[in-house]
Amino acid sequence: MSLIVLGLPSLVMVICWISLMVTMSKTTGELKLFLSPNNLVKIFAIYLVIVGTLLLGLLKIIEGQTIGVIFSGIIGYTIGHKFENKE
Repeated sequence: MSLIVLGLPSLVMVICWISLMVTMSKTTGELKLFLSPNNLVKIFAIYLVIVGTLLLGLLKIIEGQTIGVIFSGIIGYTIGHKFENKE
């Protein structure tokens, strides 16, 4: 079960990354403005928190209310803090 929880989101991220790179090679490179190293660290950190929380929830280590609090914190962080744009 933990392989599914860790594997499927990782596969989705790899597919998204490949599609972004293909799109960026065919355009003028405006995605480079969003894909700064600082933004990539933020995206990766959010991904790790989401996958870790799901895994701990499925293994019954944390309760549903705690999962809700963590996810609402993630949503508040991503909405409250805009990703940086190099302009």
